[in-house]
Amino acid sequence: MHYQYEACNRQREQFQGTVEAGSRQEAAHKIRRQGLWITAITCPKQTTIPELKNISLHHLFSVAVSPAQIALFFRQLAVLLGAGIPVHDALKALQTSRKQGSYARLLNQLYQQVLQGKSLSMAMAESHNFSPQISQLVAAGESAGTLEETFSRLADFLARQVKDWEQLKSILLYPVIIGVTAIAVLIFMTLFILPAFAAMLQNLQAELPLPTKLLLFLADFFQTYGMETAWLCVFFLAGLSALSRRPLIRRFGHRCLLSLPLLGKLAGHTAWSIALRTLAMQLEQGIPLHEALKNTASAAGNHYLAEELRKVQVKVEQGCSLLMALQDCPFFPPMLQEMLAAGEQAGQLEIMLNKAADFCSVLAENESARLQALAEPAAIFLVGGLVFFMVMAIIMPLLNTMDALQL
Repeated sequence: MHYQYEACNRQREQFQGTVEAGSRQEAAHKIRRQGLWITAITCPKQTTIPELKNISLHHLFSVAVSPAQIALFFRQLAVLLGAGIPVHDALKALQTSRKQGSYARLLNQLYQQVLQGKSLSMAMAESHNFSPQISQLVAAGESAGTLEETFSRLADFLARQVKDWEQLKSILLYPVIIGVTAIAVLIFMTLFILPAFAAMLQNLQAELPLPTKLLLFLADFFQTYGMETAWLCVFFLAGLSALSRRPLIRRFGHRCLLSLPLLGKLAGHTAWSIALRTLAMQLEQGIPLHEALKNTASAAGNHYLAEELRKVQVKVEQGCSLLMALQDCPFFPPMLQEMLAAGEQAGQLEIMLNKAADFCSVLAENESARLQALAEPAAIFLVGGLVFFMVMAIIMPLLNTMDALQL
């Protein structure tokens, strides 16, 4: 059986031809032995029909591969390709080092599809672990014969992206833990500690402070309507979760997030850093600006900014320059406009986009350091305030009662 193929070598030279083989896998092996990377392989006399036999339950219920593992995947592929190892052999080497887990299944899936004659970009496009813009960048690298450089850039980009998001989560983790712990302690004191003193305080007929009256009211309320309140909170959280999935509500929530005093700047600078770096990578691979903007919108991580980037894409398609289109974009840092203007005038827009992304990363790190410096005293102030409230509500009535008994 004859197979038609398109391939390229490491010098970016394009090749087309026909190879005779008993199967698509055998044809792919013969082509790769010539030191070529396959971009397309077809069999004119055979029509392939999608099969469902390869679908199993662990594919339906498997855990997605983490972004850190995806970054590691591109880094390892870049190193192996730099050593002159073909793509299928590199995937096989990575596969043998992983025995189980979602990452191992991903490597096996990519390896099997490449052996069947598919290009790596096509195999990645069929997997839910890779975004469409990443698949397009790999396809552009295959066409240009620069897969090694493309993988290295993708590894750097994804590593920065993982670092930015992990940094944002780590900043929010400490105050959230302190706040939840303090509220849990307050609820425990209200439900289990304070009722033990309630009868004694009321029998002594002493004047109770306002915090004590408030806690006693809350204790009586939760003891009477505890289950109803719990179910109401569950339904409220479920409804809030359902509403947050709606595009309009999610967009409004992300818009409010960007408007916050400190956290909004951190989220905005992080999102712009990711978006500008994604746009620069696509332009470096020869993807047109309007198409790169379309792919970048989903990579920002903020639905409000994604919608604004789609508006920027429409303006660019209508003939507007990138700088003019971004000037009307809310929350776009004004300091970046001069950088983009210089890049457009010099014809080095992708270089300036990378510099602008680095600048946004620096701003995000500054905001991160500022939030970290404020998080600890804010948490201490919160815990101190709750302790003071509990002292006023429980200890002070006891002291007043003891004074009254001594008299």
